[in-house]
Amino acid sequence: MEKRILSGCIAALIGLMLFASVGFMLGAKLHQIWATPWGELPLFDIAGVFVSMAVGGAIAGRRFVWFAIGLVALIWVPIVLMLVSVQPEITLARVLRFNRLAIGANLVLAFLGAFVGARLAERLRARRAVA
Repeated sequence: MEKRILSGCIAALIGLMLFASVGFMLGAKLHQIWATPWGELPLFDIAGVFVSMAVGGAIAGRRFVWFAIGLVALIWVPIVLMLVSVQPEITLARVLRFNRLAIGANLVLAFLGAFVGARLAERLRARRAVA
């Protein structure tokens, strides 16, 4: 693995932890949840995914897009498993059904954030090369 991709992954994970810490410290003020028929959508958390993956994409470049999706998917696996194991009456299908919008939005915004970050970094590098 290239150093740039590894640095992008580390930066994205640190960004996710910072967003989670800020959300935890400030509590309910930032946790605006948008309820929809398909599930609940935590707005601050998905914004954190977008910004963190954009930073990772800016550092790592275009190939980071797939790593960003993988990181977010890897983060969701223990979350879903923990939700299933905490209460035995809740099935995996029920947890996935309730969280499908949040999982899907996180994966899409991870892709978009990494893509946007990589494109912005490419433009900045091109501008510096011209100047």
